[in-house]
Amino acid sequence: MKCSRCEHENPPQANFCLECGARVALTCTKCRSELPAGAKFCLECGEPVASRTAGESRFASPEAYTPKHLAEKILRSASALEGERKQVTVLFVDVSGFTSLSERLDPEEIHRLMRRAFDLMLAEVHRYEGTVNQFLGDGIMALFGAPIAHEDHARRAVHAALGIARALDDYQKELAPRGVAFRARQGLNTGLVVVGSIGGDLRMDYTAVGDTTNVAARLQQAGEPGRVTISEATHRVVRGYFESRPLGEIHLKGKAEPVAAWEVVAAHEARTRLEVEADRGLTPFVGRERELGLLLDAFERARVGRGQVVFVVGDAGIGKSRLLLELRRRVDDRAAWQEGHCLSFGRAMAFHPLVDLLRRQFGVEESDGEAAIAAKIERGVSEIGDGLGAVAPYLRVLLSVDPGDTDVRAMSPAQRRGETFEALRRLLVRAGELRPQVLVIEDLHWTDGATEQFLAALVDSVPAVRVLVVFTYRPGYANPFGERSYFTRIVPARCRPRTARAWPPPSSPLTSFPRSFARSSPRRPRATRSTSRSLSSRWRRAVPFDESTDGSR
Repeated sequence: MKCSRCEHENPPQANFCLECGARVALTCTKCRSELPAGAKFCLECGEPVASRTAGESRFASPEAYTPKHLAEKILRSASALEGERKQVTVLFVDVSGFTSLSERLDPEEIHRLMRRAFDLMLAEVHRYEGTVNQFLGDGIMALFGAPIAHEDHARRAVHAALGIARALDDYQKELAPRGVAFRARQGLNTGLVVVGSIGGDLRMDYTAVGDTTNVAARLQQAGEPGRVTISEATHRVVRGYFESRPLGEIHLKGKAEPVAAWEVVAAHEARTRLEVEADRGLTPFVGRERELGLLLDAFERARVGRGQVVFVVGDAGIGKSRLLLELRRRVDDRAAWQEGHCLSFGRAMAFHPLVDLLRRQFGVEESDGEAAIAAKIERGVSEIGDGLGAVAPYLRVLLSVDPGDTDVRAMSPAQRRGETFEALRRLLVRAGELRPQVLVIEDLHWTDGATEQFLAALVDSVPAVRVLVVFTYRPGYANPFGERSYFTRIVPARCRPRTARAWPPPSSPLTSFPRSFARSSPRRPRATRSTSRSLSSRWRRAVPFDESTDGSR
């Protein structure tokens, strides 16, 4: 029997691999039941197993199918995670339709089709640094937030689910001429797990707290084919980042009370965390007068033709994005504001912050087709100035649209990249001639190498342009820009206790709530604000609140 870990051929009576010591067992590809050596059919479900090939063995252990870079992250964090309570998002996927094909297709063909579907699912989960913990018949169970910790695990999980839906839809179109039809049901829930041991084969043992995994599984089972269904706990975290549709309350098997659920329709790619929070209501801006003053001074110098670059460096939640929002409010219509955002899962997405910036600048929507995107680029470039027609094909390539130019289409990737850099630089210089520009790239610590290379070249052109370039990033990132006389570095100070005591604001129902939480954690404004909002929300649900009162109840 062949070992799924090292591919060593073992004698039939072996329980453990003679080469690596891993447990050797034949398992059913449908129900994952362990089978005796030589079995041709599953003793639990009757699934044919005689045709099992080395291709299926890659799904027998996480070590076999987890990319190397993720495996290294898991093993590095293994000892620190064991015994920890972690907030995670669980994703269940089931591809319905393959089982019914067994009546008319050869088992080997069904296994080949299913392997391809598994590969597509794995690719999307791993793209967002989730891990597949189990293969369940015609589907998978994936975890986001453990064993690789991410503060935005819920967003990653939903992005992965939408990616799986797209990939399987494309796969369905490939198979449609052969009469093969299938649809995927997906369910997600967010909650706590206690991480157990993480073995050398990367398999993680965990204990769910409450119904964390059960609700996700039941939502997947209750969902309609083609639907991504999320729980209230997940919706609460990702609300504003995705277009969703309420499904009302669903009765789930094993649950006495109905559970609120939502269907995720699409992602709002351009939405940032601060934009989402602004929709929910921002609190007063306090304690950042010095930092805002430095930014305004840099803007005034840039406005009169002495271009400036400012680096805003601080930990997560210290207030970098809010500081830039206040700068934008002060600048108002005295300059054109352009911004792009790096994503925590965007290092493998070349030029993503620049693509984000261009989509915002030209008003490109997710629903726009190629013709609409091309028209918006042409219109936006012509508004900036004449003589920039040669720039448009490179911008179209950046936005994944055909360049409409045979010479650009025929260029090598390296040559096209160089010309794209020059096109973006020309666009900024010409825009600066019309009016002052503020160009912001947030979360540079998550940027990709191609964007970093462009920005390093761009800053050399800044002194001669009416532009203020602002980069934000966290400590630990080594920016590649060196030192220049027109550079300014701003490190927002920790929130002082007397500033923290401004929380919660007077309008909050927690006005009379003890302020010890603010005094004890005065370091990150976002953490204090989030705590206030969370407690306020819970208070409102528990106690009827009259906005006209002083909140003393």
